[in-house]
Amino acid sequence: MWRMWRVIDPRKAVVLTGLMIAFVSTTIHLIHISGDRYNINTWHPDTVKAAKASQNAALPQK
Repeated sequence: MWRMWRVIDPRKAVVLTGLMIAFVSTTIHLIHISGDRYNINTWHPDTVKAAKASQNAALPQK
């Protein structure tokens, strides 16, 4: 294991790991708050109401 750290700078490895975690968590957060597009917030009552309202608005009126 010690040979790996002679090839990879530990400071850069820690910084890059932190940046990767920040990028992944931000991406997950943005996907989660755009739940109507991906239909992942169906557990929340307001989202269910909004989805039904938009679905009813898209139906043609007779």
